[in-house]
Amino acid sequence: MKNFSRRDFIKGMSTATVGAGALGLLTACGSTNPPPAGADTPGASQAQAGVPSFMMEPEAIPEDKIAETKTADIIVIGAGVSGLCLACRAAELGSSVIVFAASAKHVERGGSNHGIDTKTQQKKGINYKAKDMAHRLKQEFMAAGYNVDQEKWSTWLKHNTESMNWLIDKMESHGAGVTLELGYHDEDYLFDFAPASHNFVFPEGTSEVFKSNPFFGAAFGQALVNDMYQYEILKNGGKIDFETTALYLIRGDKANGKSGRVTAVIAKDSGGRYIKYVGKKAIVMATGDFSQNKEMMAAYCPQALDILAEREIDYNAGFQFGGLYPGDGHKMGLWAGAAWQKAYPNAAMIDNLNGPYSKGISNVCTINLNADGVRYMNEDTLCSYSAWATKQQPGKAAYYIWDSAYAHHYDEWASFGTTLGGDNAWNGPKTKTPEEMLAAWEEGVEKGTYVKADTLEELVTKLEGLNGEQALKTLKKYNEYCEAGYDPDFLKNAKELAPIKTGPFYGMKYTIGFANFLCVTGGLRTNPEMQVCDENDQPIEGLYNIGIMVGDMYANTYNFAICGHNLSSTCNTFPYLLAERLKEA
Repeated sequence: MKNFSRRDFIKGMSTATVGAGALGLLTACGSTNPPPAGADTPGASQAQAGVPSFMMEPEAIPEDKIAETKTADIIVIGAGVSGLCLACRAAELGSSVIVFAASAKHVERGGSNHGIDTKTQQKKGINYKAKDMAHRLKQEFMAAGYNVDQEKWSTWLKHNTESMNWLIDKMESHGAGVTLELGYHDEDYLFDFAPASHNFVFPEGTSEVFKSNPFFGAAFGQALVNDMYQYEILKNGGKIDFETTALYLIRGDKANGKSGRVTAVIAKDSGGRYIKYVGKKAIVMATGDFSQNKEMMAAYCPQALDILAEREIDYNAGFQFGGLYPGDGHKMGLWAGAAWQKAYPNAAMIDNLNGPYSKGISNVCTINLNADGVRYMNEDTLCSYSAWATKQQPGKAAYYIWDSAYAHHYDEWASFGTTLGGDNAWNGPKTKTPEEMLAAWEEGVEKGTYVKADTLEELVTKLEGLNGEQALKTLKKYNEYCEAGYDPDFLKNAKELAPIKTGPFYGMKYTIGFANFLCVTGGLRTNPEMQVCDENDQPIEGLYNIGIMVGDMYANTYNFAICGHNLSSTCNTFPYLLAERLKEA
């Protein structure tokens, strides 16, 4: 089985050329300055000094230029996972629904859906209850400095089983299979969880429902979910308009009004026609993130500015690294009087799944050196945390060094997306034996991903930019720690201390860049009922948002410690519940 690599699915990306200095937006990367004037006061005079361009409201389209008005109980802006989930559930409950999106098709990325005590887990004998999440939730809140809305997390915890079983039932009714990614064992217990990330797969063959052909469930399986949602929406009388871009909201009968109910949204279709979408019960924004809006990133997520890719906005982008969307929904909400979330900075999703890591979302646990040849962290951590730690190093570079014996340090090796039992015959990765890992490393040498040498002295000379002399000193000390079973520098768990003494030796240089950045989470202030709120925390009547743009779910970083949490919560549980609330509205 070929090693899974992000190189297998990063396609069509331009070279990252942006940085904080080039953008002229920050005085220092990683600034913790508060958002700029005007960002928390939507509706401030546009002539006010310092108001960013994303606060500049567009001119209203004259009524006589509106070519068509479309009305439904619920108008959903965006055809991603959360928007289609809401529309699917709402339509089956009898609400009239219209979805419109700037994309030419439904869009999605990933495929890991965290589930607690689901029917799939029960069938496989996995005992994973909400009470087992106590330590994980504490860790999540600590990682965010407790600067998140715990009531939203509680809502997810209470209703996850219900909403996930609903999704599982619908997928299985159309012939899809459900796989479970392996759980995570941490010798220090901090990141432990049972097999909980659900992937959806479909055997080869024809289907009136499933039109996508994802080769890897954890990275692309959500396309099958959206296939199902789209089919069900249309079957139950809902409508979907593609290539139609939202422009601004109507609040209190005014474009970008600051009081009253949000009643409609003005949009422009691919033919240049202006359309007014009227929501009798709700306008729901599910427009994705703001990671390709450089000004918004400077204001709310400056720590990721230097790893954005320069590219044109592509509303059809799927699993794309380096930034995704321009924050259309965020801007519309701000223009209509919404407040920004309270947590600062917004949490970026970055990871580092490279090199010989042994667990699905782990860092490379052998020695990690920086360009100066010194260790800079406890290597036994998650891929997200290691990415941030490496980003702080000279040149954002990490150097991994290991020996041949390291292949036998673990009985089996699991990469991202490896499923329990390798079930449902699909193209995802399987666990590897030590012998298979050695073969994979040799393949990496042939491809130029890794370097190889018979001695450590020779190896360090092959790693470009590494201070080899200091690296050898650090390796000598590290080996002494391994022999003693104690790491006085970073307290890495003794079971993860593997000496680097048996040739041949392998090494790799990896630099953090746009290929490590997925997107940015959060945005508009949002209560647990998914209502968008103003600066006084009062709901804006008629306006909701779901999906990754929901504010105050995450802070500092999205850490993948509850793998598949965002798809499970903001894209499944929350829209599922919102559809039920709107039915009763």
